[in-house]
Amino acid sequence: MTRQEKLDWMINWAHKNKVILELEGSCGIGRDCVGITAKGLYPDYHWYDDSYEKIDENGDVWVPEDAYHKHECVAVLHHGENSEAQLYEWLQWFDTNNFTVEAKQAGEEQIKSLHIIEIMMGRHNTLRMVKQK
Repeated sequence: MTRQEKLDWMINWAHKNKVILELEGSCGIGRDCVGITAKGLYPDYHWYDDSYEKIDENGDVWVPEDAYHKHECVAVLHHGENSEAQLYEWLQWFDTNNFTVEAKQAGEEQIKSLHIIEIMMGRHNTLRMVKQK
């Protein structure tokens, strides 16, 4: 499969899942990466409660070699064809294993309870990969 065919497939997958294919992104503290985003967030593929107990039911999620490792989100380090190819394989894996993207915004009462720094960090929004039953 050519690079352009992979890009076309990822663009269609992103459109279907209402996210943006990000080929010139950054994550963490300015680390170059490729991935998928919505509202500036990369979707988490595992998530935890406030006591760091895992609360998703996604099971074991395959990750590519250069997946961003400081946060369990759909981002592959670096820019360029190698990173794009890894992202393509990852999105194919999510598609084959029946994952969808779930985006949620906190309700007005929840937002009122957040500190301004939490809002600035995007805690009022969630973007997650969710395994469908």
